[in-house]
Amino acid sequence: MITGKHIVAAFSAALLSIGLWAAAAEAACPGALSERVLDLSDAGITRFGTLQKLPALPLNKGEYVLTFDDGPRRETTPKILEELQAACLHATFMMIGQRAERRSLVAKMVLLGGHSIGSHSYTHRNLTTLSFDEAMNDIKRGVAAVERAVYGNRMTPVRMFRFPDNSGTPALINAAEQLGLIIASYDVSPEDWRGSPPEETMHRLRQRLNTVDRGVIVMHDVQDNTVPLVPMVLEELKKRGASIVHLVQ
Repeated sequence: MITGKHIVAAFSAALLSIGLWAAAAEAACPGALSERVLDLSDAGITRFGTLQKLPALPLNKGEYVLTFDDGPRRETTPKILEELQAACLHATFMMIGQRAERRSLVAKMVLLGGHSIGSHSYTHRNLTTLSFDEAMNDIKRGVAAVERAVYGNRMTPVRMFRFPDNSGTPALINAAEQLGLIIASYDVSPEDWRGSPPEETMHRLRQRLNTVDRGVIVMHDVQDNTVPLVPMVLEELKKRGASIVHLVQ
């Protein structure tokens, strides 16, 4: 019978494996997509994402950012981390606060893999349906929960924030920025949250990539069908001669 002790041991082994990879395997993927780092703070970027009618990131032609929403989830997030590890690539994971609290070991795995971490609110309710004060409390609580889950304290700030349903009012966006948050929307979505077969989702993404030549892609690491989708996305980007931009804050 699998007990909590077995789960902790398995995650500890996975943490060690990913930590060793992050320290020593930077050049272990011949033929992989190239990657550069974009420091949002150094670039003075406080908001981005055209699908929320925010400014586009300063990306070059053929550059894409990989982001994942709604995690962490024990059954799927580690598998997606393995796919990214195998490709020597990094992404940004926008975590729901209450899920990060329940799955802090998985949240730490994301950090040890060298990935960037942001908040996706505490409850994942559409914040535009709440009062201003309720929405701001959900934002603040989500940031605090992710910071504690990932770092074990509030001393290391999580600055990237993505609105649930990609929906925020101008007042909420401005108030979140006043908290020091970077509003991180996106440009391209294959809508993997629908739970469609990976091939169908990939067809949708190809159609959308045909209309843009750069941008922030969003996927969801809580979806079972996103696990096989990730290598398909990476292969498609490789065919297009694309490269990856890793956002840091």
